[in-house]
Amino acid sequence: MNFSIVIPAYNECKTIRDLASQALTITPNVIVVDDGSTDGTADAVKSLPVNLIVHAENQGKAASLWDGITTAIKNSAEAIITMDGDGQHSPADILLLLEKAKHHPQTIIIGARLTDKHAIPAKRYYANKIANFWISWASGYQIADSQSGFRLYPASLFNELSIKINKSKSFVFESEILIRAAQKGIYSCPVLIPAIYSENARASHFRGVRDIALITRMVAFQLLKRGLYLPGLYNAWIKPFIKISHYEQAGLDGYFTLFISILLILLSAGLSLFIAYVYIFRIANCTSRKLINEPSLFLVLGRKLSNNLPDIDYLHRLNCVLSLLNSQPESHALILGGYTGKSSLSESKAGLNYLIGKGISAFKITMEESSRNTLENLQQAKMLLQSDTRKIILITNRYHIARSKIMANGFGIFPEIYPAEKKFNIMSFALLKILSESFHLHWYLTGKYFAKLTNNQRMLARIS
Repeated sequence: MNFSIVIPAYNECKTIRDLASQALTITPNVIVVDDGSTDGTADAVKSLPVNLIVHAENQGKAASLWDGITTAIKNSAEAIITMDGDGQHSPADILLLLEKAKHHPQTIIIGARLTDKHAIPAKRYYANKIANFWISWASGYQIADSQSGFRLYPASLFNELSIKINKSKSFVFESEILIRAAQKGIYSCPVLIPAIYSENARASHFRGVRDIALITRMVAFQLLKRGLYLPGLYNAWIKPFIKISHYEQAGLDGYFTLFISILLILLSAGLSLFIAYVYIFRIANCTSRKLINEPSLFLVLGRKLSNNLPDIDYLHRLNCVLSLLNSQPESHALILGGYTGKSSLSESKAGLNYLIGKGISAFKITMEESSRNTLENLQQAKMLLQSDTRKIILITNRYHIARSKIMANGFGIFPEIYPAEKKFNIMSFALLKILSESFHLHWYLTGKYFAKLTNNQRMLARIS
């Protein structure tokens, strides 16, 4: 492979000659870019057979790298290796990058240092970790060390790559390259290298707060251009850790979409949650009871018990189905709900006991005892109703109708809705319950559309 080594240098007279000399033992194609140094950096390498580029004034690391890369490409390089001029990177490790590139062509090979945590100054380590999070999100995959300047680039990456170069982009440039490369289908692969921080080394040109802020601003712009690029966040920081059991995977997905839901609420200044609230309130207030004049299957959603007994909301549901079963002798009820909280009785068993105590025959009631929330209630109902041709009537409290109906429809269940209460009582705690319902509906819809957007079949199977 024909490759060049590019070394940007700014006031590196103490280290640059030794570094360039070692690089020359690996390839004669060494390019040193002196970025307006005032300490004699250029003089230190003038006698060496390197391609020396000198900037009259300091233009920043981005300009130095770009000048070195474009010079290498003009010299027909197939790959460009970049390394810092302060001695943090050992030229001997170049062979590791080259070996990795043999097995990963058309890939950016990064010398990753962050596994060597104790050898890195704490501020630098955590600043790099923060940068890793944002750049990995924007790139759509997890990057081991996004701030390492020790890299091997395939020369083809720079074909038609348009990045504005200015001094403020000194340390933003290398981060932006990773994001732009990922958009072109070129990804990075790490090679573990030691972190070299000499006690007598000059102070770093990297300024943690300032440069991380600039990097974050660039990443934010890239994310906003792609509508926050939520698949990138999922692929970079959630998917790599999802490899346990089906239930645990669903749990991790749930917590992740909870984070996304909260983020959307914050970004919209609460507007998205307010819209959900208004929608649920309207459904709760306007849904009317329809006359049931044919044999039906009444679907009763479970409700957490209080000391093994139905609470007031659950009693509204049970009294409603009690009235309907008495008026429709040929109808049946499916009561949903398993063991929740500290109860030693399942929600459906408590419901069955109540109805039997009111004179309803146990033969008219079917129980389901494995589900623990509305989503699981309806998931189980879907399986139990597969071959049932009866008319389905869903019974739940008014504040709960909107979310229940949307979730049921997601599972392919399209029931008629029969509110447990005759009217919506806005003087009760229902308004506060609608606030809770709004948040849960917001979370559910966020998860649903995120699953579709990322084609997450596991999540889709759980909610549809």
